[in-house]
Amino acid sequence: MQSCPEYRPGLPEVNDNVSHDHPLKEFVILLSGVTAFLLLAVWSLGLFVDWAAGFISPQMEAVIFSSMQVSGAAIFKQQEDDPRRVELQRLVDELGRCHDVGYPLQVNMAQSQQANAFAFPGGRIIVLEGLLKKVHSENGLVFVLAHEMAHFKNRDHLQGMGRGLVMTALSALLTGAGSDITKLIAPALGVGQAQYSQGRETLADRLALESLHCLYGHVGGASEFFEAMQEEDGEQRGGLGRYFSSHPAAVQRITALHQLAERSGFVVKETASLSTILAPSASHE
Repeated sequence: MQSCPEYRPGLPEVNDNVSHDHPLKEFVILLSGVTAFLLLAVWSLGLFVDWAAGFISPQMEAVIFSSMQVSGAAIFKQQEDDPRRVELQRLVDELGRCHDVGYPLQVNMAQSQQANAFAFPGGRIIVLEGLLKKVHSENGLVFVLAHEMAHFKNRDHLQGMGRGLVMTALSALLTGAGSDITKLIAPALGVGQAQYSQGRETLADRLALESLHCLYGHVGGASEFFEAMQEEDGEQRGGLGRYFSSHPAAVQRITALHQLAERSGFVVKETASLSTILAPSASHE
């Protein structure tokens, strides 16, 4: 009579369901894969946004954003009769003869000590009062206005807004807003968006330089604003800050403008004084 083999419980020598890699290695691989997927998704959706923005006509854009409540709209209304706004509008209209951006542009001022201006959807250029204290010539101010007009011509304002919405929605959809994974991946996505934005800013600088030369016959004053902002800009770009900034460093923009002017054969001549209407001493404090 044959005896039955004795049962001896135990674990198999090889279990394919259990990883033998170090947990840290697996985490790095998983994080890299998720990050690569999100970067590819953001890149693809960004191209789609750029493509779609080209189908929104200036007229359609004006209709869409005219119905939206603008932060600070009351301030803009109060400043409709501000002589500084009228003078800025005159400069923008003159620049329109050099570059037709396809928009009926309107200039507004906002009460802020920050030195800045920006293109707002719907054909509105917002000039912060602090800007008038950083530029000292009409040429320097015109360059800034021409830069904002270039954003309209290149549709950067719509593309930037669309890309921001896509990135926020995708991050919240896949990982949940405020989750730990989102906090790990966000820097990588932020660098990609910042580099894209810096590239658009460089293109706008180039078109603004051409506009300045068209209007005055030279490019004097093109770097005036960036020269005034160098010290403040340097303080904000310590460490890795330059990689996450939406704008190139002031010193880089100055160098790029000088090189482009030299390649284009643009000369630099004496600038025109800022009008007494726009000069800080004549401002309405």
